[in-house]
Amino acid sequence: MENKETKAAIAIDERMAQVKPGTPRYEALEAARRFKTSWTELGGALSRVRRKKLFSQWGFLSFESYCQDEIRIKPRTAAKLTASYTFLKEEEPAVLERDGLKRSIPDLAAVEVMRKARQDEYVSEEDYRRIKEMALDEVPASSLRKEYKQARPPPEIKPPEVVIKKLLEQANRLADSMAAVQGIPRAIIERVLALVDDLRSLIQS
Repeated sequence: MENKETKAAIAIDERMAQVKPGTPRYEALEAARRFKTSWTELGGALSRVRRKKLFSQWGFLSFESYCQDEIRIKPRTAAKLTASYTFLKEEEPAVLERDGLKRSIPDLAAVEVMRKARQDEYVSEEDYRRIKEMALDEVPASSLRKEYKQARPPPEIKPPEVVIKKLLEQANRLADSMAAVQGIPRAIIERVLALVDDLRSLIQS
């Protein structure tokens, strides 16, 4: 019985036979076929498809449906590919020049951790550099995740009264917004107002 990966490869091969070689559409399919050995190639191809909205020229309503129906990857995977490719292009373009033989390219999971660490305001520049060096030296993503977790300070535990006040503010805003919308039954608004009263009583008690 064929596994999912084999079925996807066959589906891509069949689609490639229907597309003119050398076109952006063909190149994206070709990159998808080689996905297991070169995720950056597919990430670059998909980034171009999305940026130029080429999928609409090929009869797809969205980038996500194009990825799922033609490239045979989940939209979530496509988002990771394009985000990680763009990150390397902007932050570490030299990595994209690696041939994958003399010096391999970090796997997608490792670059994902590096990207998240870079965007995390709680990770210091020094900790990010360490995570980056580990990722570029092909340290497994599992080890990078542990390093990333240790680099983040423990979450601040706020006093209950502070949290309740914040919730009260949000409940008040919700009640005001609902009151301004026609069609919302008064009974529903009353339940929100009752919640506001309950939260206020917790602060005053």
